[in-house]
Amino acid sequence: MLLAERMNKVRIYVSKSFIDDVMFKLGEAGMIHQTDIRESLKELEGYVHAIESSERLFKLTSILSRIEMLISSLKLGNETITEKARVERFLSDKDLERLEEESSRIEEENSRIVSQLTELEKQEGTEEKTKRIAELAAELDKLASESKVQLLVNRERIEVAKKMEEAKTRIGETSRTFVIESWVPEKRIADLKKVVQEASSGFCAFVFPETKPREGHEGEEVKLPPTLLRNPRIAYVYEKIATGFGVPSYYEIDPSIFMLFSFPIIFGLMFADVGQGSILLVLTLLLYMLKRRNVKTSEIFTYLIQGSPLLVMCSISAIFFGFLSGEFFGFEMYNEEAAHYFPLIAEGFHAATGISLSHTIREASHSLEVALSSVLGLPIRVPFPFSPFEEPSTMLLLSIYVAILQISFGLILGLINELMNRRLRQAIIGPGLWLWFYWSFAYLLIRYGSKIFSVIFERMDILGIFLVLPACTMVLAQIAVHKMDGFGHALESLIASISNTISYARILALALAHGAFSRILLMFLELEGTLMMVVGFVMWAAFTFLLIMCFEFLLSFIHTLRLHWVEWFLKFYSGNGYQYQPFAITRRFTMV
Repeated sequence: MLLAERMNKVRIYVSKSFIDDVMFKLGEAGMIHQTDIRESLKELEGYVHAIESSERLFKLTSILSRIEMLISSLKLGNETITEKARVERFLSDKDLERLEEESSRIEEENSRIVSQLTELEKQEGTEEKTKRIAELAAELDKLASESKVQLLVNRERIEVAKKMEEAKTRIGETSRTFVIESWVPEKRIADLKKVVQEASSGFCAFVFPETKPREGHEGEEVKLPPTLLRNPRIAYVYEKIATGFGVPSYYEIDPSIFMLFSFPIIFGLMFADVGQGSILLVLTLLLYMLKRRNVKTSEIFTYLIQGSPLLVMCSISAIFFGFLSGEFFGFEMYNEEAAHYFPLIAEGFHAATGISLSHTIREASHSLEVALSSVLGLPIRVPFPFSPFEEPSTMLLLSIYVAILQISFGLILGLINELMNRRLRQAIIGPGLWLWFYWSFAYLLIRYGSKIFSVIFERMDILGIFLVLPACTMVLAQIAVHKMDGFGHALESLIASISNTISYARILALALAHGAFSRILLMFLELEGTLMMVVGFVMWAAFTFLLIMCFEFLLSFIHTLRLHWVEWFLKFYSGNGYQYQPFAITRRFTMV
């Protein structure tokens, strides 16, 4: 879950008589990520030679291109057929010629009709012209209907044959055998052996070359295995966000499962409001229902539908932090001076459950504050409930807490990555020393708050012990290992420690913007007179949807994404891996 699935490199030797059967069965099984044998020719010491592209591959590509153009011209791209056509496993040269002739015949008929339509469109409009155009359109529809199954089946047969020919260009050969080199998931090795042995009648052999488990020393690049991520279904959307930055390398921690918690929390802090969060929850639940029913829509709505689980979690987080900050469409729920119906709601909830929301949240916050302060030995403040709009300094403090937690966690993950890659020296001089400096800086920031700058300039001992010593150690260590490049890297890390922490103030900025927009829109509800009240409510509802539910929601989402991609990912995540893509034969219109 945190690391990619374990892979083994395998070299399969197959008798030349069985190569088609073996490749076909491997394609059906869809378990090997094929590599190009040319990458290992030096290792094989001249006993194995690469196979060049065949004329058959060029012919398949040409015919497939023509069929694709025909399907596009006849608008058959998203068509389905009621029953799959049964075909032979392999496409013989004779069958290929027949498919080419069939395609040529349909192509000629389509060209004839299209040419006549084009000529008619150039003529002046007459009743006879209109009638003729309708006749030609009917002919075109009839041609599409009659050739639909034929074209879709032929395209799929050629695609399968082409995929197998392309796979053969990546294998090698000796005088009697073909050599297939690939990566396979460790837990599927037994399945691989069974498939190949059955397809080759036992005329095969397997070699598992030793691969260097990590990147080489001093910048030596080693080809790493492909990355196959295995996350719970609930983390699928977060995996897409992570791989949108870059596919994690084979020996790199996958952050998807951590984003399951951090992404909604940061979004909820920016968009904290019970009322607007509830509307967002309803809308995102509708999107999730569409996702469950596999509804097809336009591209932009497809992204929203596929990302609906993430949006649902963000909505719940917005409602949760809305309760903690006392926000309901801009009204302050826990302020005694708020509008009269909020005390009524609070009193009704207390009468029904015997629980005071405000008192319960304050007591829980105080207990957590005491526990954290005693454990860390620092004055940790847990301020809930409070209004970010009324107490921006408190919200800034909360933003700094989030920054320290996430950046520290990112550096810890970076340290773990280096240790897993057996780069002990880089682990120490990189994230190790960076953590020392950052935690020293974070201690001073939490301990002295806004007085930090006056304290460090008045107390040179604090400046020297907590900032100068770790900073100088970090710079000197980087220079000792990486020369002047190390100096630049160390300086960049020191600056990033401060700038990245400050960057989390965007949580405060978005929370203030949210509160300001909500309060401005409440002015529409203060209009007097029946007609003006109706107009005011309509204006309030419209601008709430457009300004807050659309614009501000998008803004909060983008800034939450930025905090993860830039401020967090760059501490531990390179994203320079490549996706596991198994050689697989898929069928929609045919069966064997």
